[in-house]
Amino acid sequence: MNEAALNIPPAKWQTCVSTVKCDLIDEYVSIMVKNDWVSHCTWYKQFKDSASGEQRRVKPDRKTRSKIALCQGPHCSYVIGYRDKLIQEEQSTTSSSERG
Repeated sequence: MNEAALNIPPAKWQTCVSTVKCDLIDEYVSIMVKNDWVSHCTWYKQFKDSASGEQRRVKPDRKTRSKIALCQGPHCSYVIGYRDKLIQEEQSTTSSSERG
């Protein structure tokens, strides 16, 4: 998800990153969520996202090229799930600090 589309206040932290095993491409990937809730997978950014306009310096190998079609990109359940988990944690932390 490349846009800050949620009507949620920004988080109190700058960026959170987690590394997970993506079963879709059978590799470990890093998921990044910024404090405005913009989130993305670094593997997607590196290998699949061509909208950035930058030319890739290294051509992906055959194994990686076969995985590109399997990547779900910005709508990946791992990216959305991690972002939603952080939103839940941030909201519970905020609401508990307001009570006490």
